[in-house]
Amino acid sequence: MTVRKLDIKVGQVAEIDGHRYDVVADGEGGIDLEPAITRTAAQIHAEHAETPLTEAEVTALFSQSPADDEG
Repeated sequence: MTVRKLDIKVGQVAEIDGHRYDVVADGEGGIDLEPAITRTAAQIHAEHAETPLTEAEVTALFSQSPADDEG
């Protein structure tokens, strides 16, 4: 097994064996790799033949939800 030193920082994307990973903080001062998000919200909506909610639809859905400090 060959060990390689990687000079990567949080916020970068690393590609390993053809797979892309986001470099993220691990909460302990180090870094971790997570599968990269490679599609935008618009692409996901298009794949499912959906459209994003309008501002009025969001307001209607969440206007009944308690806000912080309300329960």
